[in-house]
Amino acid sequence: MRECIFHFKVIRGNSTKELRALIMLKEDKAPTITDFIEAFKQIGYNVRLENEQELIFAPAGGEDYKLDVTRIEIKGEDGEKEQHDGELKSIVENLIRTKW
Repeated sequence: MRECIFHFKVIRGNSTKELRALIMLKEDKAPTITDFIEAFKQIGYNVRLENEQELIFAPAGGEDYKLDVTRIEIKGEDGEKEQHDGELKSIVENLIRTKW
């Protein structure tokens, strides 16, 4: 499984809040519109797709807001795979052991 962290804006009138959410993907799979809708549902937003090109979602009910996906990060792309976590952990452990 790979992690897909996506950043999005919640737009309500004149206020905007930036948030993130997580989708777990099977190897070699890209997130689908259904994946985004399910992830939003898990964090309390019942939405439908409004603009597929710009990944903008609108509420399925009577509320008034928009969700705008601004960035998608998939862990493991570009050959990164799981070794990244091990390298980072090693660096942090070495820094902790270093006496200043």
